[in-house]
Amino acid sequence: MKRMKYRKKLILTAILSSVTATLVTGSLFIYSSMRYQQNRDELYNYFEVKDYIEKYYYKDPDDESYMDNALKGLVAGLGDDYAAYMTPEEYNSNMQSLQGSFAGIGVTITENEAGEFVVVEIVEDSPAAEADIKVDDLIVKVSDVPTNNMDINQLVSLVKGEENTDVTIRIKRGEKEHDVTLTRKTIKDNTVEYTMLENNIAYIKIMSFKDVTTEQFETAFNTAFKDGAEKVIYDLRNNGGGTLTSCEAMLDPLLPEGAVAYAEFRDGESEVICRSDANEVDVPTVILVNENSASASELFASAMRDFEKAELVGTKTFGKGIMQTTIGLSNKGGLRLTTAAYRTAKSECFHGVGLVPDYEVELPENTDISKPDPEKDPQLKKALELLK
Repeated sequence: MKRMKYRKKLILTAILSSVTATLVTGSLFIYSSMRYQQNRDELYNYFEVKDYIEKYYYKDPDDESYMDNALKGLVAGLGDDYAAYMTPEEYNSNMQSLQGSFAGIGVTITENEAGEFVVVEIVEDSPAAEADIKVDDLIVKVSDVPTNNMDINQLVSLVKGEENTDVTIRIKRGEKEHDVTLTRKTIKDNTVEYTMLENNIAYIKIMSFKDVTTEQFETAFNTAFKDGAEKVIYDLRNNGGGTLTSCEAMLDPLLPEGAVAYAEFRDGESEVICRSDANEVDVPTVILVNENSASASELFASAMRDFEKAELVGTKTFGKGIMQTTIGLSNKGGLRLTTAAYRTAKSECFHGVGLVPDYEVELPENTDISKPDPEKDPQLKKALELLK
């Protein structure tokens, strides 16, 4: 996550780095030669393994796959689940996802503590909605490729593809598994939904923070107050985050003027990455969160509470308080690196800790929260009680 100005600076740095690498190839070779002399064993092992593979492996190595996996392994050596080297296909899929429009099947997926990929929401009128896929199903294979050793971005890149093409996924429900073949279609993310509840309480559900979210949030927010809203519930449950630019734009009208959040870098320096102007709408607010509320959604909730603009209801959040920078590479692939931890202007970084709600309310297993129903949703019911 990063503020627009900060992102531009990082993108510029990435472009300049690529140009520099092209211009000083000779210097890099000299440096590599010097390093070889200084650390001969390290480089010898690399070339030794590569040589044995090329000579004796029983198949001709796929050079492209060979290099992609080598680069993935290099980044994986950081031990950071959020850092990744992305192939051109994966990079393109990632950028499309952040924009909020792509060809896919219409499911929201999260990774549970066991490393399994769980369906948490299904988009209306999507291929998934028309097939035998349900909330809480596990995705264990995509196109015959097991998902147990994937990260979530690899899974998403496999599920997405060209419009009108088919993808087969294996669903595990309880102890049983079955295959479902779906035809991909263009999904325009509906990331914000608005409903007016009793007592002029506006319910605004924010599913993610993408490029399309800012405009959708503004439309929902303005419509709610035209309809006579006097209080607001923001539902950030199962919201895994997204871009800081959209989060900042949505916090701006809700908070007083000043710095909202800071990034903290490894050199000890801090930088304001989210700020608000002097225009401010002050309205009683409750925010719903759960264990799948992460990253930008945690920042939104934490900032609103820190500035005494909202109370939190639900269960403790995921605890992701580090931000990633995505850099386009010369081979059309991408590199995603964790570049800083972040915190709000009034509290400590919540990474690895999460946010404890002001009112902890458990949700019964298999409760469908895709639509607001206080009779079936005790967390929403509690939020309504607080605002009444």
